[in-house]
Amino acid sequence: MLYDFRRPRLASASILLLVFLLLGFLLRVTVHLQVPSLVHADEVFQTQEPAHRLAYGYGVTSWEWRQGVRSWVFPAFLAGLMRATEWMGSGSRGYLSAITIALSLLSLTTVWFGFSWAKRTSGTNAAIIAAGACATWYDLIYFAPRTLDEVVAAHLLLPGLYLGVWGERISERKRMFLAGIFCGLAVSLRIQLAPAVAFAALYFCRSNWRTRAPAAAAGLCLPLIAFGLVDGFTWSYPFQSFIRYVWVNTVERRSLLYGTEPWYWYLVRLAHHFGPMMLLALVGVRRSAFLGWVALIILASHSILAHKELRFVYPLMPIVVTLASLGIMEIAAALGAFRKAPLSSTAVVVAGLAFCGMVSLFLASLAGSHGYFSEDSGGLIAMDALSKDANVCGVALYQVGWFATGGYAHLHHDVPIVLIPDRFTLAEQVENFNFVLTDEALDDRPSGFKLQQCRQGVCIYRRPGSCTPPQHNEINTVLRATGR
Repeated sequence: MLYDFRRPRLASASILLLVFLLLGFLLRVTVHLQVPSLVHADEVFQTQEPAHRLAYGYGVTSWEWRQGVRSWVFPAFLAGLMRATEWMGSGSRGYLSAITIALSLLSLTTVWFGFSWAKRTSGTNAAIIAAGACATWYDLIYFAPRTLDEVVAAHLLLPGLYLGVWGERISERKRMFLAGIFCGLAVSLRIQLAPAVAFAALYFCRSNWRTRAPAAAAGLCLPLIAFGLVDGFTWSYPFQSFIRYVWVNTVERRSLLYGTEPWYWYLVRLAHHFGPMMLLALVGVRRSAFLGWVALIILASHSILAHKELRFVYPLMPIVVTLASLGIMEIAAALGAFRKAPLSSTAVVVAGLAFCGMVSLFLASLAGSHGYFSEDSGGLIAMDALSKDANVCGVALYQVGWFATGGYAHLHHDVPIVLIPDRFTLAEQVENFNFVLTDEALDDRPSGFKLQQCRQGVCIYRRPGSCTPPQHNEINTVLRATGR
């Protein structure tokens, strides 16, 4: 054995894991709270906004929620979190911060998974590198607290994969049952993960079908049945959100309205986001073929779908980082064999962490130069500011997309949001609102409106006085009329 897998002398692996967990948590919470942004409007209008309606009785209703295409399970969880934590800050700040903290904590499964999986396949040195890389990789930080189904599903999938393969300290039936529950939750939240989960379940049970298959199947079915029953109580029939979701995207092909991309699009985007880590991940597959197959199935099953977005393959990202860490160990072992002497454990760990950190920082700077970390932050900042103003009686959106503002989940006032299509309508409906959000200075602004603030390309104008209820262009009325 030419490679030295002894514990590094710098610190124990368990302490380093705790350090990386804390570092990962602080990075995730700090970045998200200090630089609010939107990956996609879905993280507000498919999760936070229905949650706000459950918790407070008002919110924007998009077409998915009018047609029963989405499950209420995740919004119900967020609604409970909102009501329980609104005391944490004024306006919407309290519960939005609590959601960020809660989902950032959940996202630490990526750090734990990287450490635990790498330790089982390549030793303690690999575990430390994987944990450090997962804690600091910029995409994992950026996506971690997002209220997106695919992100939460990924954070639940990882413990399922680990328990299905490792975890011998737990009895076999209990381990398979728990693995099934985590994987079932992932599929319930993100049905596109079904092919990868099906492969994983078959792999879990391959060596002992009689004992493992019933337990794994029971675990998988439990969350699926629970989601189906919730649909039965909240919509028209059990499993409606699953059936309607598949129908509108395969038969009605509604997803194609939001753009299509060629089959290789994800490969190009992942290459841009991971750079040399992609090559290291391919090398790392030598040490964990199972993770390689899971990653390939997720990639392939998403690549055949015409509508593509980077967030859809987020479940790949922590797997790629973990495999890349294994790739570093494979290269270190090859170098040790070439030198005919094992490399120093400390040197390998420090070099591996430094390499992953530098690549992450470099790619993050490139992404940041294109606005990756501040997408649509102006609308969120403006709505968050208005949520603390008790004098708001109506908000007009002029030359600012409603989908880029955070809706009532960020505004947190039961007042009309009015969509203004042009400056003539702005003047006609001026009595319906006392705040205007716009993307530029209003040189021809209605009388009485004064600039209050401009941040990240969105300005707030305010006038004194009260508002009258709008007869036209109220946001939910417009969305119903346009089918959005």
